[in-house]
Amino acid sequence: MRLEVSTLAEGQGVPLSFGHAYLAVLVCLGGRARFALNFREVAVQRHDVLVLAEDTLALLRQRSRGFLAMVCLMPKALASEVAYVLPNALFKFLHEQPHCVPSPLEVPLLQGWLQQLLDAQHNGGRYRHVMLRNLLQTFFLKFATLLPTRHVAVQQVSRRERLAWNFWELVGQRSTRQRDVQSYAEALCITPFYLSQLTRECFDETPKALIDRQVVLEIKALLSYSELPIGRIAERLCFEDASYLCRYFRRHTGQSLSGYRRAGQGMANGTRTTVPEPRPAGPR
Repeated sequence: MRLEVSTLAEGQGVPLSFGHAYLAVLVCLGGRARFALNFREVAVQRHDVLVLAEDTLALLRQRSRGFLAMVCLMPKALASEVAYVLPNALFKFLHEQPHCVPSPLEVPLLQGWLQQLLDAQHNGGRYRHVMLRNLLQTFFLKFATLLPTRHVAVQQVSRRERLAWNFWELVGQRSTRQRDVQSYAEALCITPFYLSQLTRECFDETPKALIDRQVVLEIKALLSYSELPIGRIAERLCFEDASYLCRYFRRHTGQSLSGYRRAGQGMANGTRTTVPEPRPAGPR
């Protein structure tokens, strides 16, 4: 992850590019600016937040001389870990409303969060990754707690987009017991081919890749946060047996189950162990 303070002066008048970042969070530290986000004009001032996915078309139209922003750039692997605990309603909200304005009571929380984020980035040491992930999860979960109280005008979505998001809802509900695309297509009353078209259009991934990505996150969570033996994990996630679970996990992550669990325990015990990132996919 990269954290930087920027004037964005070099990006004025052209679509903003954040390199290989999968998700960018911009917090205005001072000044004012006008952005076009997916062709909608928004005015940004101090403490406003922009949450920009890699497919968001963001154009900086105007900026004041004193405009300054904290920019947090998340690679896909980290964004995937962060998103694991987040409700799907939040993704819909941020997709439709990438410009977020905190209330006066929320501003001190935002400022404190920025200070903690900077401290974790520069002083987190061997725990840096975990600290950043947890802080980012807290940031987005705060948005989730406010969703019912926000009265916003939500754009109408097309039937294709609605079907794609319904599929992702089903993945969150069923991936621990269903991994075949056919069953999801049947639940949505469409063909697997049409489902594949929808997910490629909306998420730039196949339905199977999205399902597998969620299953891998479930496996990693059980390995990291539980003491369940491998056999019980296989049973809980409806794999035929532990050996099939091992092959599945290695195919998608390049690492063994026991190796991943040992690496997590090594980090908890303060040893320097590197955990390879998964190959995540999908909207999260």
